Amino acid sequence: MNRLTFFLTSLVIGISAGVTTLFLLPSDYELLVWAILIITIVGLCIKFFHQKLFWETFLFSITTGATVTGTHLLFIEAYLESHQAEIIMLDAIKILDSYALTLLLIAPIYWLVLGLFSGLLANMFVALNRF
Repeated sequence: MNRLTFFLTSLVIGISAGVTTLFLLPSDYELLVWAILIITIVGLCIKFFHQKLFWETFLFSITTGATVTGTHLLFIEAYLESHQAEIIMLDAIKILDSYALTLLLIAPIYWLVLGLFSGLLANMFVALNRF
């Protein structure tokens, strides 16, 4: 997979997940969307990346997570309407009196966790399939 295909695939997956969590599924099912997203990322990365599997999966996951956050920020009003539990959390740590800025500042933590978990999971699946 070349870099452009890598980037575009990550964008499409991220936008799809972002729109799904905004407009199609209630926030109660967001964990399910993230589980499907992780499985999809790991599956794609195992199929297309072989030499630097952890790092490629890590970067793919971070790009996807950033795209999901970008989609949420682009439709911030719809996000706030459909994510009441997140509003409570954002109120507790509100920075600069803005939900969008608070979300933007804490989202990279989620991206890193997503990247680390996906990268480790991809390596684990490959290692288990060698036995």
